[in-house]
Amino acid sequence: MAKNNAVKRQAIFDKYSANLNLLVSEGLLPGLTKKYDKTYICPICLKHFSEADLDVNLKNHLTLEDAPPASLGGNANTLTCKSCNNGCGTNIDWHLVERMREMDREQFLPGTIFEAWFRKGALKVKGLISVMKDGKHKVKFDIKHNNPQILKQFLEHIDSEKATGDSMLKPILPESKVDVKKLQLALLKSAYMLVFSKFGYSFILDEAYNRVREQLLNPEIDIYPTNFWFHHFSLKEIPDVPFIIEKGLQSIMPTFSLSTNLSLRVFYSIIPLTTKPIENVIDELQERFVHQKTLDIEMYGFSSQVDYLSDIDAIKYMLDWINRVKL
Repeated sequence: MAKNNAVKRQAIFDKYSANLNLLVSEGLLPGLTKKYDKTYICPICLKHFSEADLDVNLKNHLTLEDAPPASLGGNANTLTCKSCNNGCGTNIDWHLVERMREMDREQFLPGTIFEAWFRKGALKVKGLISVMKDGKHKVKFDIKHNNPQILKQFLEHIDSEKATGDSMLKPILPESKVDVKKLQLALLKSAYMLVFSKFGYSFILDEAYNRVREQLLNPEIDIYPTNFWFHHFSLKEIPDVPFIIEKGLQSIMPTFSLSTNLSLRVFYSIIPLTTKPIENVIDELQERFVHQKTLDIEMYGFSSQVDYLSDIDAIKYMLDWINRVKL
């Protein structure tokens, strides 16, 4: 596994350092001076790294970045430095993964297995719920996880109720351990890294994305609006990184699926395309959704068949198009 990861990290480094070199040589990143001949800029902290920084023995080496998290179906197709991966990844991704699993439990999806509490009067016991394929629930009470005497009284109480046909058990779901702010930061990171993975350094170094980077680097501070994402609706035939081109709403809407073993949910997020305050764009889109239950907006998606990392003609066309959209 370690060898496979090393090969993959090298391939990713080569791809994006070549993209950076191409953009610099074509004069498309004026004012940028690479620190190394082959440079990889961490897309979150913007520090420059060399090929030597792939060495895992270094304190702040380049690491594989899963966006969305691998446990939710994401792929490691970019790199971030270890410092950013730990601070902006591991510490926030858990909350997104756990929330997806919580939603499975709350919806009692077939195949879900989880612990819950059950109460009858003053008696409270813990049971293991299994949701069958037909939607029916099975509950197992284990003496190892309960006070034997209380469990005995509880089961006797249930047996006595069966005779009257009133033995319904209502589970008390576990209290959520999810930090909503960190969950949202995980979505923001996934959206931002998805843009970087497709378009490289062509425009991601622009100051329009400083707020995104600052928010990821400072999770304890409110910097970026938290209502930047949607998942209650579905848009057909949408590219993974579509651009919203409607006048006044110019922005990027990275779209990705999060999948557990039991469910798949599509998320839509909004990040800047111009230096216009993103709050204005997000508020308008949220307002439309609240009243229309849809997002009827003009969008444009760049072809998935084109390599926007190495095809210089395609890159120039894209940048020219973006500049025209901004205007």
